[in-house]
Amino acid sequence: MRLSGLNKVVFILAIGLGFTQCGSTHQDDPSPNAGSSSATNGHLVFFLSDSVEVHIPGHRSADGMALYNGEERIDLLPVNQTCYRVPVFDGTLCLDAQGMGVWTDVLRTVKDPYTIDIQWFDSNPMVQDKANWSSSETWRMSFGTEDPWFGDLVLQRSPSGLLQGTVETATGDFRYLHGTEKDHILSLQTFDGAHLFHFRANTSLKDSLIEGLFSSGSHYNTPFTAHLKTDSDVPLASGMEATWTELPIAYSAIGLNGDSTVWSWSNTDSVTHILSIMGSWCPNCMDEHRLLAGLMDKHTNVHVHTLAFERGLDRENGREMALNRLRAYSESMGLTRYPDRWHVNLVGPASKKQAQQLLPFLDKVVSFPTSLVLSPGADRPWIHSGFNGPATGVKYDLERARFAAAVSGSQESH
Repeated sequence: MRLSGLNKVVFILAIGLGFTQCGSTHQDDPSPNAGSSSATNGHLVFFLSDSVEVHIPGHRSADGMALYNGEERIDLLPVNQTCYRVPVFDGTLCLDAQGMGVWTDVLRTVKDPYTIDIQWFDSNPMVQDKANWSSSETWRMSFGTEDPWFGDLVLQRSPSGLLQGTVETATGDFRYLHGTEKDHILSLQTFDGAHLFHFRANTSLKDSLIEGLFSSGSHYNTPFTAHLKTDSDVPLASGMEATWTELPIAYSAIGLNGDSTVWSWSNTDSVTHILSIMGSWCPNCMDEHRLLAGLMDKHTNVHVHTLAFERGLDRENGREMALNRLRAYSESMGLTRYPDRWHVNLVGPASKKQAQQLLPFLDKVVSFPTSLVLSPGADRPWIHSGFNGPATGVKYDLERARFAAAVSGSQESH
């Protein structure tokens, strides 16, 4: 089978682990039609290489397609009789009458469309033993051989050999991972419309993962090893928080209507402002925005300023394409529910270095997202770098508590 996009631009991990810290619709309940005769159960296979496949269970019906990315459900909308649109990230899945086709990722601004070959197989749905997940185990992972980077693989197991979990890093998580362990081979995967990851490792050595290979789409892979984490393992890298330079907190940007806008903060303002430094290509930003939307529903005096750093600005019509992406992102995420309180702006290109240069009130931008909470009467902002999403469980609960405390004014520092 042809593998579109193979050996394309090497994915540079140093962009803030962009595929993990940037940061799909999270719905726990299946649709009423999920088990009806109008829907066909099965799984979608993404062919990353001759030997690496990502399998995502789901179902198809006349109304669309739903994919089950672990505990996350992604409802795709039909574009026509053969294609479906991915929510939030706007890629498309197109299948012919035999169930073969391609996923086109519109988030990658390479010269040619970035595509991955896919195939739909009718099958019984994968049953997740939600009530029988065991206690967690945590593996300290080391990726690459030169200048390695690290993460913690947090796993739960079911009696039938199913796995679920995520990889936590210093500034975010890999979102929902799911898979199996069989015959001493661990296999994990995720697809959320932006991430398309696969992990494979040999588990034949006690307390170790060996011969590991991490694949991101068809364009990047790196080896990894891991060991069961112990008390002697140092915490993941610290010092990853941005700090205020004490320069005025302000920005210049382009609004969704294409007009230039300038904004600055004064602590005499009676409104609480949240600045969210993000990209529409960033799943962790999506998770954070869902949390912020919940806070806005509870606190009517909260305004959010989305400061977007987008890919492809250097291309012909790049600015307009980026604004179109942000308009689509706003619509898909429901940000339009807050027309006077959620301000979406295009600031610059998807670069942490340029983000810091364009926002000099921060000493650095270590991750997308990075957020500031500006409270009335406060003498300094509350700053948070990265985001631990709902796949992290307890850490996500802590994120929710931190943001809630910052918005209520009861938390002075991170």
